[in-house]
Amino acid sequence: MYKAQLVGVYQVREMPEELRPFLNLQAAREKRQLKMSDKAVMLQIEGTSSFVVAFLDTLNSVTELENRLNQQEAKMTEVSKISIERLLAEKKSP
Repeated sequence: MYKAQLVGVYQVREMPEELRPFLNLQAAREKRQLKMSDKAVMLQIEGTSSFVVAFLDTLNSVTELENRLNQQEAKMTEVSKISIERLLAEKKSP
């Protein structure tokens, strides 16, 4: 099983140019119109040039993201999982 490492959490406006194609692909899959203020979690599948994108506003749980990664035979590193759990907890706080 591959490891998925959190690369960062970016607003669309600050997304590094080399990651933009992955962002655009995920937006197209979700039939999503990107806004500059949208935030996305970017994970890289270690040992590959593949990235997994999850939009923070529609991500409800780490389990949801883990299920997506399982389909690609990947598992989130523990540090990445903890970081994303914190992000989701902050999102739910008023």
